[in-house]
Amino acid sequence: MVTTLTTRIPRTWVIPTPDAAQRAAEADRSTLRILTVLMFCELFLQRISVPVGGTGVSVVLPVVLFGMLLMVARGGLRIHLVRTRAYLIAMAVCCAVAFLAFTRGEDNVSLNSLLLLVAVYAPFCLGLSRAHSKVLLPRLLDRFVIMTSVFAGLAVLQFALQLVGWKYSDVLASIVPSQFLAHDFNTSYPVRYGSTLYKSNAFLGLEASYTSQFLAMGLVVGVLRKMRWWRYPLYLLAILSTVSGTGVLLLGVAGVLLAVHKGVRFTVSALAIVGVIVAVLSLTPAADIFASRATETSSSQSSGSLRFVQPYTRMYDDLSQHPGTALVGHGPGWSDRDSAAFLARTGLPLNYALVPKLILEYGLIGGVAFLLFLATAFIRGSPSFVLSGSLLFFYFVLSSSLLSPVVGYLVLLLLTWFCEDLHPLVSRKPAYRRAVVPAQRSYAEQH
Repeated sequence: MVTTLTTRIPRTWVIPTPDAAQRAAEADRSTLRILTVLMFCELFLQRISVPVGGTGVSVVLPVVLFGMLLMVARGGLRIHLVRTRAYLIAMAVCCAVAFLAFTRGEDNVSLNSLLLLVAVYAPFCLGLSRAHSKVLLPRLLDRFVIMTSVFAGLAVLQFALQLVGWKYSDVLASIVPSQFLAHDFNTSYPVRYGSTLYKSNAFLGLEASYTSQFLAMGLVVGVLRKMRWWRYPLYLLAILSTVSGTGVLLLGVAGVLLAVHKGVRFTVSALAIVGVIVAVLSLTPAADIFASRATETSSSQSSGSLRFVQPYTRMYDDLSQHPGTALVGHGPGWSDRDSAAFLARTGLPLNYALVPKLILEYGLIGGVAFLLFLATAFIRGSPSFVLSGSLLFFYFVLSSSLLSPVVGYLVLLLLTWFCEDLHPLVSRKPAYRRAVVPAQRSYAEQH
C-alpha cells in the first residue's frame, strides 16, 4: 500500500536523484573539454590575430569569450560577486577618467583601448563552483603540463635545427597570411647582434621571451603536480634555447615560493641542480651570452632597460612634470602612442609594463581601483600561493600585459576561475554535488 506521506514528498534539488552522479560526471567532462580547448588556443594560437581595427585583436579573446558564454549557459561558470563588484567599480572609475581625457582634448587617446579593457577583463567576474574547482583544477594542470611539454619540444627542435645547419625562417609567417598574424612583436630575434642563430620561440610563440615565460610556468606547475623526471631536462633545455632572461627570473621567484612550500629537501636539491647547470653552461659559448644578458639593464639601449627600467623612470618623470594629470592620467592608449613615438625617435622598442601603463593612462585614481580588482582575481580564494605568487610576478613585472589576452587569460585559466570564493547566494549547488565528492580535498590542502 502506498502511503500519502510517500507520494507527497517533492523531488527538489535538495534530494539527490538516481542519475545525479552520472549527470555530475558529464558536467565535469564537458567543462574540462571546454577548458582544455581554451588552454590549447592560449598556447598554440597566440600569434593568430583577427583583423579588426588598425592592429587586430588576438584570436584568444573571442575564443575565450565564446567558451565563457558556453560554460555559463551550461552552468559550469557562475558569477563571482566580489570580483564582479570590484570589476564594475574599476571600470566605472576608468571610464570616468577616460571621459575627462576625451573632454580635455588629450592627444593620442583611444576609445578602442578603453573598450578592449572592458572586454578583456569581463571573464574575470566569473568562476567555477567549489565542487567543480576541486575536481577539475588538478586535471587541467596536468593537461597544461602536457601542452607546455609539446611547446618545449618545439622550442628545442627549432634551436637544434639551427645548430645542424637549418637557416632560420619564420615558418608560421610563411603559412598564415600576414593580416591574420599578431604584429608589433619581436618574433624573430638573433641571440646576439649580427648572429645567424635565432632565439627559439617554438615556432608559435609571440616572442622568445613570452615562450620562456610560458615554459617556466609549465615547469612550475609540473613541480607542483610531480611530473615525470624526463620532463625536467626538456623544460630546462627549452628555456635555455629561448636565450631569454625573463623565464629564468620567473623560475627564480617561483623557486623561492616552492622552497617555502616544499621545505629544505626540495631547496637543497633545486640548488644542486642549478649549480650543475651553471657549471655546465660556463664551459660553453652560451656563458658569454647569458652573462651579457644578466648585466644588460645597465645599458639604456638594452631590452632589459627598455622593459624593466625606463618605463618606470618615464612614468615618474611624466607624473612629476604633469602633476595635474597624475590623478586622472593622459587617457587610454596614451602609452602605446608614446612607445611608437619613442621607437620613431630612437629606433628602440619601449615596453610599458602593466603598472606604468595603467598609471600613465588612467592616473592614480583609476590605477588603484583597477589594481584592487586584480588583487581579487589573483589572491582572494586562491587554491595555491605558489601559483598566485608566480602568476603575479609573470603578469605584473615580466609582461606588457594590460590589454594582452594571451598573458591575461593564462592567469584566468590557471588560477582565477578556480578561486573558491563564490558568494553563497550565487554558488549554491545541488546536494548531489556534495554527495559526489564528499571527501575530496581542495587543491590548496594538497599544495
